Amino acid sequence: MGGDGGVIASNRRYMRGAGTAEHKEHRDEALEREEMARTMQVCAASSQPLQFSRNTIVTCPYGNLYHKEAAVEALLRRKQEDAVLGDHIRGLKDLHEVRFHIMTSTDGAILPTCPITGRELNGNIPAVALIPGRPGQCNVVSERGMQEMGDDFVIEYGPVEDKIRLAPPLDILAEIKAKLEEKRAKKSKKKRKEQSHEADRLSKKSATNVTAVARDKVNDAFRENTVFSSLFSRDGVAVSDKDKKDNLFAR
Repeated sequence: MGGDGGVIASNRRYMRGAGTAEHKEHRDEALEREEMARTMQVCAASSQPLQFSRNTIVTCPYGNLYHKEAAVEALLRRKQEDAVLGDHIRGLKDLHEVRFHIMTSTDGAILPTCPITGRELNGNIPAVALIPGRPGQCNVVSERGMQEMGDDFVIEYGPVEDKIRLAPPLDILAEIKAKLEEKRAKKSKKKRKEQSHEADRLSKKSATNVTAVARDKVNDAFRENTVFSSLFSRDGVAVSDKDKKDNLFAR
């Protein structure tokens, strides 16, 4: 189902995270390597080969790769049964652009490579997307390249707010999922706490406003009542309690 946000049923095993339980029981390392290689070569939304030199490519927190257009289309269609984006993608904010350093092989194929080591990023070599990286420059490198550059790495490829492991093996993917769930749980808890504080603030503000309105009404009524006004003030000037009593007896 090319380009329509669907997924070929026979390829479901290649979706990152699909069938994780089965893999835990019987982990086929050869199949896992095959899946990792496919993740680096195929759009996870359309199952079409990734066009590294022509299409904008994005990644999700799980390290899947998508043609941006196909991912956006899948987001728009996610309420339908054939939507393939997982719940970990809630919107465009969860998709990050990845810019590969590419080389052309002897047979004319476009290959994503590490700009530091020059090795092809084919899924068998750990690759990392630097978010956001320098605008307009490659932001995907191999982990080995990062280690080789040492402290100069951030200077060359920064700023780096986050790092996403592309096509991670299942054990690392499980860690990524756990960290993401924990992060979102903390964020949700913080948001609920802030909403509770805001509700308390508004409640107190409302109570204060009610008190102020009631006080203003009493003052208005007091000023409008000429009898009480004459008892407790003289020409608009407040008088003492003794003067008030004298006024009462004088009447």
